[in-house]
Amino acid sequence: MSYVDTSVIVAAFDKLNSRQRMAREVLEEGERKIVSELVLTELASILSKREDMLLELSRKLKVREELIVPVVILYILRRFKLSYRRVDGYRRIFMIGNLYSPFATAVDMSSKFKLKTLDLLHLAYVKTLMEQGEGINELITVDHNFEREREIIKRELNVDVKILGSSSE
Repeated sequence: MSYVDTSVIVAAFDKLNSRQRMAREVLEEGERKIVSELVLTELASILSKREDMLLELSRKLKVREELIVPVVILYILRRFKLSYRRVDGYRRIFMIGNLYSPFATAVDMSSKFKLKTLDLLHLAYVKTLMEQGEGINELITVDHNFEREREIIKRELNVDVKILGSSSE
């Protein structure tokens, strides 16, 4: 099973992105793919900046403007058969207190993985979802920041990183 990073979904809809075709092909493959609430939140943020498109869609679909972002996200999930998986619970961080599980995991993992904040959070979601029983064996992204961490991710989490458009793919 694969965890899909937001960057893949964005690339699939970006006509100017050289990896659009590749992203669509990967998303349309039959293997089960999951996304987290982080992906949903990033998509909502990206979509909300496209006001003209949302207004036009709202009129065409006869959906109230305040509901169009969730409707588009639902369309994306269904279009590519992506499953949203929720993360439950909190974990205690020494001398800090309780944090939402993916954030606590990100804090714990930050000394091992030198990634940007959102990339680290995606990886923390992968680890947390695996701890909840999801059989994730691959993280799919177009983000080349994962390249330098690929080996340690494989060693520590037993998860392959598939970077679309990478020479090693």
